[in-house]
Parts: sequence; structure tokens; C-alpha cells
Amino acid sequence: MPPTAQHLYAVILDVRLCFNLLRARADALHADLNVNASMRAVMENLVEDSEKTVPAIARSKGVSRQHIQVITNSLIKANLVKTRDNPEDKRTSLISLTDKGQTVFGEIQEREALTLRHLSETFSDADLEVTQKTLRKLSNVLRGDKNA
Repeated sequence: MPPTAQHLYAVILDVRLCFNLLRARADALHADLNVNASMRAVMENLVEDSEKTVPAIARSKGVSRQHIQVITNSLIKANLVKTRDNPEDKRTSLISLTDKGQTVFGEIQEREALTLRHLSETFSDADLEVTQKTLRKLSNVLRGDKNA
């Protein structure tokens, strides 16, 4: 394997490890809210755009519609999200946070802000900018973006 490919593989292994560590940290941090990392990710997506369809959330996360539907069903059951008819597509509903969901996600953001402040002390802005640029480029290439 060429050296650049070896470096890329090492980066991918580190990304996987970070993903799993972040998921475990989020699960522990929000356990008392009965929100796991997957639920948190869907809620975050709805905070950013207020309402979306399940397929749109899945596309933005790079996962299957079925995966997001299972998570959404759990969020509906917990009264954290609600559905409404989609005037543009009768086959799929629009999903949004309930008042309870907005309150819970606000608590999640407050808790995570403390963790982010602590973690950010480890890195320089320059390091984080390079990391973000590199990961965004990798994501774009994996999505098939020819201009990445």
C-alpha cells in the first residue's frame, strides 16, 4: 500500500475510534434524559432545519432511511418529535421537535458545551481548521463529489 494510502487508512481508523468514543460519551452524558447518541443526532438535525422528512435526514447523515425511521419512531414514542403531513409528498411526513424535544435538546446543548470547552483546550484553532477541512474533503469524495 502506498504511504499516502497507509496514512489515509490510519486517519479512517482514528475517525472510527473517535466516533465510537463520542457515541459512548453522549450516551453516558444524556442517559438520564433517555436520549442515546443516535436520537441526539436526529434531534440535532431537526434543530438545524426545524423540520425534515426521514429520507432527508438519512441523506444528510449518510445512512439508510430505515435506520432513521427506527430512531424517529423512538423519538415519537418519547414525545420528543412529532409528524405532520407533507404537502409536497404524501408518502412521507415532515418531522419536527416537540416543545419537550426542544427543551431536552437545549439541555443536551448545555451539557455538551461544557465538554466542548474542556476538550477544545487541547487543540489550536489551526489544528481544528485543518482537521475539519480534511474530513469535509474526505466526506465529499466518499459522496462522489467530483469537485472535492
